Amino acid sequence: MSSEKKTKLLLIGWDAADWKSITPLVDAGKMPHLQRLIENGVMGNLATLQPVLSPMLWTSIATGKRPQKHGIHGFSEPDPQSGNIRPITNLSRKTKALWNILNQNNLKTNVVGWWPSHPAEPVHGAMVSNHFQQAVAALNQPWPMRPGTIHPENLANQLADCRIHPWELDGDMLERFIPNARQIDQEKDQRLLSCAKIIAECSGIHAAATEIMTATPHADWDFMAVYYDAIDHFGHGFMKFNPPKQEWVSQDDFDMFKNVIESGYRYHDLMLGTLLELAGNDTTVILMSDHGFHPDALRPQHIPNEPAGPAAEHRAFGIFVAHGPNIKQDDLVFGANLLDITPTILTHFQLPVGDDMDGRPLTSIFTDEPPIETVPSWDQVPAPENGTTGEHPPEAQLDPVDAQEAIDQLVALGYIDEPDENKDQAIKDTVGELKYNLARAYFDATQYHEALTLFAELWEDWPTESRYGVHLFQSQLALDFTVDARRTLEKIKSRKQKYAKEAAEEFKSLLAQIEQDQEKDSQKLQDETSPPINQPKNRSTKKPITAGAERAAIDYDKLDRKTQFQLRKLRARAGVNTHAFIFLEGSLLHKEGKNIEAIKRLQQLAQTEPHNRQALYQKIGEAQLDLRLAEDAQASFQKALELDPINPQARLGLARAHIRGQQYKDAAREALAAAGQIYHNPHAHFLAGLALLRLNQIEPAKTSLKTALAQYPHFPAAHRTLASLYQNHLGDWQSAARHRELARDARLYINNWKSGDRTPTLPEKPDTPATAHTFTGENAADPTFPPLEETITIVSGLPRSGTSMLMQILHAGGLDILTDHLRQADESNRRGYLELEKVKSLGKENPAWLADAKGKAVKIISHFLPRLPTAVPASSPTKNSPDPKPIPLAYRILLIERPLAEITASQSKMLDRLDKTGQAAHLNPQRLADTFQSQLNQIHSLLHAWINHSPNRVAALTLSYHDALAHPAKTAQKINTFLGGSLDESAMAKAIDPSLRHEGTTPSPNPNQEFPQ
Repeated sequence: MSSEKKTKLLLIGWDAADWKSITPLVDAGKMPHLQRLIENGVMGNLATLQPVLSPMLWTSIATGKRPQKHGIHGFSEPDPQSGNIRPITNLSRKTKALWNILNQNNLKTNVVGWWPSHPAEPVHGAMVSNHFQQAVAALNQPWPMRPGTIHPENLANQLADCRIHPWELDGDMLERFIPNARQIDQEKDQRLLSCAKIIAECSGIHAAATEIMTATPHADWDFMAVYYDAIDHFGHGFMKFNPPKQEWVSQDDFDMFKNVIESGYRYHDLMLGTLLELAGNDTTVILMSDHGFHPDALRPQHIPNEPAGPAAEHRAFGIFVAHGPNIKQDDLVFGANLLDITPTILTHFQLPVGDDMDGRPLTSIFTDEPPIETVPSWDQVPAPENGTTGEHPPEAQLDPVDAQEAIDQLVALGYIDEPDENKDQAIKDTVGELKYNLARAYFDATQYHEALTLFAELWEDWPTESRYGVHLFQSQLALDFTVDARRTLEKIKSRKQKYAKEAAEEFKSLLAQIEQDQEKDSQKLQDETSPPINQPKNRSTKKPITAGAERAAIDYDKLDRKTQFQLRKLRARAGVNTHAFIFLEGSLLHKEGKNIEAIKRLQQLAQTEPHNRQALYQKIGEAQLDLRLAEDAQASFQKALELDPINPQARLGLARAHIRGQQYKDAAREALAAAGQIYHNPHAHFLAGLALLRLNQIEPAKTSLKTALAQYPHFPAAHRTLASLYQNHLGDWQSAARHRELARDARLYINNWKSGDRTPTLPEKPDTPATAHTFTGENAADPTFPPLEETITIVSGLPRSGTSMLMQILHAGGLDILTDHLRQADESNRRGYLELEKVKSLGKENPAWLADAKGKAVKIISHFLPRLPTAVPASSPTKNSPDPKPIPLAYRILLIERPLAEITASQSKMLDRLDKTGQAAHLNPQRLADTFQSQLNQIHSLLHAWINHSPNRVAALTLSYHDALAHPAKTAQKINTFLGGSLDESAMAKAIDPSLRHEGTTPSPNPNQEFPQ
């Protein structure tokens, strides 16, 4: 990082903010502070991810990674300490957040309210967790701050006064949101309290942020992030009443609550103005949201009755605004994704972007476009010697009582269901929901095999949950498994009929019991408080509740929360959505090539289904395209766009229809518009390139086609089209031939990928990747490097790469081996593994045992290398040595490498022998090899950084598995030289027996022997 002072950056998150709601208010002059940002900065849409669940999305924003990489998969999680359920915490995050990266680069960070950020991380600056603002007691009772809410802890007393209790709000404040608030009977209608709670909580977050910016030692900062969730909560509670009035909303409710959404946005604009004033004109500001919120006719009337069902009200695009000294003015950004936020901020601070991040820097927003540097992964870059990443230690835990209080909060907000009283069942349900969200994230990332596997497991464990079956069906369609999809659809129908009938009977029985109990309670109350003859009795507030044809009149408001939830769940399970079945059937018919029948079914549904017509028109248009009905398809896609013009899939369909109709100018326009809405969209870039090529715009066409291939290298049509461009328009026959060959390889790749087997297309890779480092171990010969008896010799590599062979070589040469012999020799490794069980606890338990490894060799597979400490604790304090200094460690690392195809094959065979195939990773050999390659690249970069930083404490030598087999004496000499020259080279060479074999090597004359691994 350059020593030059960088411009401060303020990141503001407005959960669920949407341009559809904002633009009319800005145009009317009702959001002047946001208007100033827009007019003097860059704005655009920000594409979200699926599933649209806030904890997952805001963690993706803060890491630049998809959920399958960052580890946050829902609203709640099992608590390993208490065995109960707790709200999702940042303890489950398995990668560094943006503030951790900035922290280890000596930048001061303040983070307020981020979701999830509890418990607060020990960053260089201040952190206020997402539990800070929540009122956990009545107004007249103590309101203690939960442990872990504030870092540093000495800010807790100062910031505690920033919290605002809902009952502290005066009538004037509430009337700004609900003008006729005083007319509400709050004993019967809790919506006023709900509104007050939202206002109080976001005001508390804002107060804490401004306090930190003005009145604490942390007012001097480089990066600050403030997250407000109020717009999302306002939306879920009151968007249904927002103008224009929907037919299912009563006039009284509309008149009472129609101003809430507008007032919420205007209140946020006021808070924005304060933040901008405190930050100063020299600060770069990014304002963004994780998704939008349907404010128009696309608002759903019914919410899916499943955990996180309210997410159905979300829209796939949020907002993005950037303003600052090096930001363009009055400009637009296209194709931005929430994964791009962290890479963009890292680029702003002139820091490298992680290759393992899924986003890209939005360099087009900068006046002076900065260079982009990369590192394999920030997770493998250690903090400076005297610095820290500001992450939690591995042993961090939460108080289970506080966790339960926060769970109650999430249940009350409707984000999660009431946990089952049975602890084991509650844990199972929670883990199932996390797995479901992970499967949806895999599907969103087009990792359909991984998604399909998880959905199949979920439906096996929860056969009554038809949503699992529907997602399994959609995964099968995505992979063109139409036969399997047909079977799944029939199973969905039969299971739904069976469980709907059972649920209807259970619902009927529960209603009868509730009605009977309430009649008894009502009669008892009348007997105890018999009114005068002339005074009318209190009218009942009974409401009809139906399930199928059954009706009952009960007082719903008197039911406890658990019973209400049970009724809702049974009612949903008892119903059968015939419209959904028709849509699934039409989708399957289209995939089966029965397009005429598919169109007929879907058009019938379009006449009766008032909601989700975008998906209907989209599917109809795709079937019409397959029938070469270009004009009809254009009309269908246009209908989808009329409902919502921000619809990249419909624009892609329209582009295809225009190409089919030879309307290439229109096709290019629509394809480029789709790419402008979601930039990482290889099909959009391909269609744009194809249309531009037909328009004879050669260079723009080449650029679009190359972009498509950069985003998805296995794209046969893009390769073929680019080959045609090179040959027919540029006369470059060599490039044309290369892309034709790549097109054939891509087709083979896709065929194997759909079958779940990518082994035939595994590329041949050298032992040392081109992006990695080759280690020669030269610095070990330096006189300042500790001698062999003072260093720990580490044998490392991927499992099954030859690490046991290296241990046998060292043992034969006379070097002591550190092993506990717990893992005995077996058929997979006849000479023994020579392993140490304690290695698996690196990073979790006290590593003091490493001090005993000096002068010895210990096997530590590459996965554990990042956990090696630079020093270990000394013995316990004594009178003579009250404060013993840590013992520094020095390492000589032997890193052996072997072709990845052989490693994956060897691991697979070993799993078969151990009968543990079912416990293997759900990855085909190609994906497993790609993962291993990525890990090796990260290990190489980490070792390179260690050696550069401490050349007299760490040395490394790269060895080739096959070179060792082919040249035993040369390999023995190389190892002995690296280790100081005191070993018996002749004995070391004899330990390498080329006649022995293992998976992936040439068979030896004696097939009963294997080479040790």
